[in-house]
Amino acid sequence: MLFMVLISYFFLVTCCPFFLWRSFLVVAREVIRSREVTLNQKRSMAWHLCKELIYAPFFTVLWYLDEILFSRFAQQKLARPVFIMSQPRSGTTFLLRTLSLDANTFFSLTHLEWRFPFITLWKILDILGLRKCVEGISYWPNTELGRLAAKIHEHRLGSVEEHGIFFEERMYHHYFTFRRFPFIEVLKRVMEVQMLSAREKRKLLLTFRKTVQKTAYYRGAGRTWLTKENESVDLYKLLHDEFNDANFVAIVRPPEGFVSSYVTMSDICTKAKHGVDPQLIADWDKENMKFRKEECLKLIEFCGELERSNAITYLTFDQFTTEIQHTVERIYAAIGVPLSSDYARLLADMQAEQDRRDSGYVNAPRSVDGFEAFGAFVARIGAGAGAPEHGLATQHNL
Repeated sequence: MLFMVLISYFFLVTCCPFFLWRSFLVVAREVIRSREVTLNQKRSMAWHLCKELIYAPFFTVLWYLDEILFSRFAQQKLARPVFIMSQPRSGTTFLLRTLSLDANTFFSLTHLEWRFPFITLWKILDILGLRKCVEGISYWPNTELGRLAAKIHEHRLGSVEEHGIFFEERMYHHYFTFRRFPFIEVLKRVMEVQMLSAREKRKLLLTFRKTVQKTAYYRGAGRTWLTKENESVDLYKLLHDEFNDANFVAIVRPPEGFVSSYVTMSDICTKAKHGVDPQLIADWDKENMKFRKEECLKLIEFCGELERSNAITYLTFDQFTTEIQHTVERIYAAIGVPLSSDYARLLADMQAEQDRRDSGYVNAPRSVDGFEAFGAFVARIGAGAGAPEHGLATQHNL
């Protein structure tokens, strides 16, 4: 009996559409061998990994139940999606959630849908009337650090979120994985996107596409898929290869504005998850900042590629936060989408609320040495000037 249970377990885990197993094993290895975290912190991280292995067979069953019961989801077309991109702390979440409020035009996935991409489960929650209750659960722990993290980034299971949630929670291959397991070898592994094997890329993209198609089938048919990424340019390049008709919106913020906020968020969010102070891990700060500087340069280069294919629209953080309605109108015009009067009135109300907003936290000052090229890139976009050396034209600049 036990033998059959084990055989069934390993079969279901093997068939699981989730997890890049090499990435998962790097995380597990670093948790086991690290001497820079306390025993309690190590137990917390190990238990998190164990729960994933416990849930994996059930996830497999739910995934293939969807394939049987709701097979038509695979027919959903994801034509001309809109991809928001930037660096962290540059207004991407605010932009994503603002555009998502236009439910007649866009659909975006919530944390619940990225993390638990099962139509069968969503149906059960709706039938039992539990969806609203589940969606109200905070992603952050009910601790002092968790409450501070919620001020920095309000996040519930029902919140519209970026696809990084999927790549972290279900595939174990994203910068957010490093936030939960702050070991340098984990960062080095999740940075590798273009270097993934062909099989890993296929698994990543196929599962990702089906996850979005499920949401389109369940509640998004006839609308445009909207998502965002502000951590990995290489990941967006991979997605662009898969969805090559996507429209990109790049929102940028000067390094003086986003770097200190990025470091604050990295520290607080990492501490909130397993109690680990990342600043106590050797080379964490150096490698974290090196990664961010490299991503800034990659973003400049990728924007140039998109510019040449006429697939990108630019705006700045200041433009968006001070002129929400005007900026959104220009985005809609750029991607050829009409803006309704009801949504325009909602945007006007949002501006009044934004003007009264108090962040509730203070960022520690941080040097922006090494971000000079990105600062110049932001300045050119803000001025509406082209940048010939990076292939940036002016006709799309907002």
